[in-house]
Amino acid sequence: MSWRDLLFPSDRRFGPLLSRQAEVAVTACELLASGGSPAAMARVESAGDAVRRELTEALAATYATPFDRDDIFALSSALDDVADVAQEALLGLAVFGGADYAHVQEMCAATRDGARALRAAVALLPAAAAREPARRAKRCENIAGSVYRYGLDLALTTRPATQALRLHEVLSDLRELARMVGRAADLVADITVKEK
Repeated sequence: MSWRDLLFPSDRRFGPLLSRQAEVAVTACELLASGGSPAAMARVESAGDAVRRELTEALAATYATPFDRDDIFALSSALDDVADVAQEALLGLAVFGGADYAHVQEMCAATRDGARALRAAVALLPAAAAREPARRAKRCENIAGSVYRYGLDLALTTRPATQALRLHEVLSDLRELARMVGRAADLVADITVKEK
């Protein structure tokens, strides 16, 4: 134990709070992938907002944190963004349709798998072991980007214009969700490097 740990013991509630936020992100992505209802998604997203508020208040009231407070705040924000964008994507599916489109299903599965890997990475923070699940979570962004391009090209060349535009909106929402998962994974990786 270092002298810093003796003089300034860090508050250990941030790991569990971040893990709860990661769990909300996973639940939101699973609801999206399974075609859950917008009402169920609103409840999940609201629960995520409550955890985010709790973490923000704890951060403001704590002197010593287990790792950099800016990193805790940024990761919390990124995890909240995953749930927010999953909600937007589900609403887009409800409005524009396309849940039966193979590329939409593939992107939903990729973001769900990425969120699950992200949850595993967050649970391991700040240890270096979090890097591997963070890499798996980041991979969902790359997969979704490829599927987006192929799916959009197929929709534009084989579907009527209005249907192709609707699919474009849905695919864009899902690509943004994958970017949010990737952003959170990048933050996890950054934390593991700083805390080495």
